[in-house]
Amino acid sequence: MKSVSAVINARKGSTRVPNKLLRQFSDSSLIEIALEKLNNMDFFEKKYLAIAEEEFEKILVKYTNVELLRRNKEAVKRGVNPLNITFAHYLEIESDYVFVFNPCLPCISINSIKVAFDYFQKTDFISYTAVVSTGDWIFSNEGKPLTNVDPKNATTNKNISFKKGCHAFHIIPTKRFRNEGILWEFNVNDPHLIEIPSEEAIDVDTLPEFYAAEILYNEKINNI
Repeated sequence: MKSVSAVINARKGSTRVPNKLLRQFSDSSLIEIALEKLNNMDFFEKKYLAIAEEEFEKILVKYTNVELLRRNKEAVKRGVNPLNITFAHYLEIESDYVFVFNPCLPCISINSIKVAFDYFQKTDFISYTAVVSTGDWIFSNEGKPLTNVDPKNATTNKNISFKKGCHAFHIIPTKRFRNEGILWEFNVNDPHLIEIPSEEAIDVDTLPEFYAAEILYNEKINNI
């Protein structure tokens, strides 16, 4: 089997949802929900929480199967930082691959992660990322249609054949990141696409998404 370790990257400095990972979500928080799941994923070689802020370290104590991976303070500054700074801690992981588990998707199940892990082990693509099927209309900055180009299609459910990155997880080879400083080439099958259930793919980037994800999460855990 290919060696792969899982990492949750966490920081306080969310620009669109202040204190996103630590603020109350349902009866918990986004980071605790993610850590609880990661703590029970026994199929990874090692499991890490990558942080630079002590608030997260205090929470990690409860999850004995997850190790601390320290990040540089520069890696968690607000905004978008260079890859070699943001993900420098990947170079400390000895596994051949890093499975990056996003804590901002509270509805994703351990089963979906296990299905992705098993698929990864059975296939031989250089990198992977999670997607959902969509019929969304996407346009370039110049207004050129990139997905729906059929003038007879006035809906978003006639052709649901496009794949949209949902950022639930990525799987990247540590060797390439070490040697080239990139996660993938953004060519066909690099990253290779792994589809997950759309109801598990709400990625909390904004306050409306935070509230919507909380409602869906509560319904899911209460089997409504």
